[in-house]
Amino acid sequence: MTKKTIISNTLLFVGMVVYIILFSAVFGENNILVGVSTITAMLMLLERDLTIHPVQNTIKFSALNLMTGIAAFATGFSVWTAIPINFVMMFIISYTLIFNLKNPLYFPFSLQYLFLLAIPVSGGDLPLRLAGLVFGAISIMALQMIVNRKRISKNGDPIIKSVCSSLLEKIDKRLAGEEADDMDTAIRKSIGSLRSMIYDQREEDYYLTEEGRLRLTITAALEKIDTLLNSLEPRHAEGQVIQDVRMILNKVAEGTSKEIDAAELSKASEEVLQSYRTAAPQSSTQLRLLNNIDYFTDSLLALQQLAPEKRKITRKIEEIPLKFKKLTLRSAPRHVSSLKMSYAIRIATGIAISGFLMDFFNLNEGRWMMFTVLSVIIPFYEQSHKKIRDRIFATIVGATLVWIIFSIFHATAMRTGLLLLAGYLMSYVKVYRYSTILVTFSAIGSVALITGETQFLTVERLVMVLVGVCIALLINRFVLPYKMTDANVSLGEMANDILKEMIIEAKEAINGNAAIGSHSMKNLLIFSTMVEERARVNLQAAGKDVADELFAPRRLANNTLYELLMWKEMHGMKEDISIQSVEILEQLQTCWETGTSYTALVKELHLLLESESILENKIILSMLLETVEEFELIRTEDERAKPNLQK
Repeated sequence: MTKKTIISNTLLFVGMVVYIILFSAVFGENNILVGVSTITAMLMLLERDLTIHPVQNTIKFSALNLMTGIAAFATGFSVWTAIPINFVMMFIISYTLIFNLKNPLYFPFSLQYLFLLAIPVSGGDLPLRLAGLVFGAISIMALQMIVNRKRISKNGDPIIKSVCSSLLEKIDKRLAGEEADDMDTAIRKSIGSLRSMIYDQREEDYYLTEEGRLRLTITAALEKIDTLLNSLEPRHAEGQVIQDVRMILNKVAEGTSKEIDAAELSKASEEVLQSYRTAAPQSSTQLRLLNNIDYFTDSLLALQQLAPEKRKITRKIEEIPLKFKKLTLRSAPRHVSSLKMSYAIRIATGIAISGFLMDFFNLNEGRWMMFTVLSVIIPFYEQSHKKIRDRIFATIVGATLVWIIFSIFHATAMRTGLLLLAGYLMSYVKVYRYSTILVTFSAIGSVALITGETQFLTVERLVMVLVGVCIALLINRFVLPYKMTDANVSLGEMANDILKEMIIEAKEAINGNAAIGSHSMKNLLIFSTMVEERARVNLQAAGKDVADELFAPRRLANNTLYELLMWKEMHGMKEDISIQSVEILEQLQTCWETGTSYTALVKELHLLLESESILENKIILSMLLETVEEFELIRTEDERAKPNLQK
């Protein structure tokens, strides 16, 4: 733990306490938990860049908060009307804020709704509560504008420099005959991180900003350079192309400024390319390395020359294709709706039941039953078992600590200090089992501080937690259970859909029926990265080894198809090779859709390469051959991975 971490955590905790105190002072003690849930939402949402539409997002969050406030108030009219209201509200929150490819954001808003149910207000106090909820929505976006307003610009160049440093290390290791798996992992994570930022900055969930478009091209060029370097061997150590590539990457990585001097870099790149004008390398791999270095430096220069006010502009020169438009529940394919639908129905059912029991039996501590249901009903069935064990353990330990410590220390000031200490320690404890002990200690301790009924509250809360666990256990088991294997199959289907669409987009662009630089191909490349990262997370959560061989063929195929279009955009294609490329892509698509072997197509491409005399055409054919070979690897890996994914 570094000094910087301690200072930042301390400042963060102080800021949270100050915000909650001020929130309570303005909107009253009855709304203090709204301030707590707002803080939670503010911090969780920082992982997303919501600044592309600040006004629109503020209105959305305000509308959602107002809806929850009014719904929670309406549940007080009748025990029976509360059932459908709770079900509908929890369904809306969960379905809207859980995602297939990114971390879910439902928790702070679901928690806030439970806070509103647990501490109801009268009609006279409702306007103040609604005002607090609107202020909470404004606070979320205010922090977004402070922290995330220039997120890509601030983080983009440092990430690119980091990738270039890793590429340099990879070159050294490959030339020394060593494995470079650690470098490959670092490069993949850095590129994935930057693409995730680009994903967040899209307008209408489709159009990339000008900065996003250029940064995506930069990541594509770096990813392809990384792939091409895999063929390096010690015998290439003295090759001039490798030395030139190293020199360009070194200029990026070793710059003292956080920003990259793109003008100097572009000049150096142009000098390198000029040296090969009269005697181009005969190796298609070396030529593709130089081509991607050129694309990389040109995109960096275009980005540097882009005026700040134009960075968030989007080129809406095409209609959003139907496949990218927001899908309704009825028309959504299974792999889009299944996870969202399963979780939304389960959590809505759980809260509706626990809320009814709390109201019908007038349970003073019934809110802990609802909180337990919220924490134990989670998207994946297998993970809920561990959550249940951890929740029961944490509740017993936390409740016992309150009973022991508050029996020793009776002074209010001392107890308050201990509660603040527990809250501060939460910023350091990341494991759910142990962080929940601190949450339990703070929750019971806060109530015990006011009432003094420590023993009663401890026992009652423990009973409510156990009832909540039972409810969650039954719902997870019998109401639309969604398992990790279901998610893996869904992600596989999504990855296959992406590959198919990329083949189609490449055919259309080469044929001249679609723009080469269309947003569609760029979105597909981003999606492919995010599907891979989500699949990795799922497999790691299931305790499985995440071998790169499982994902590499798809990643390489996506990247090579994108490189093919980058080549045409920069160099163009003659009519004969364009026709030939489309025919090959059609054969590739047929093999993909029918599940047949690509062996015949691979042989055909090898013959075409041997007979082709024009260097540019050789490069295009080498990309197509590489793509087909990658698809064959995908087929092989899929067959081998099926038993593991379905266990």
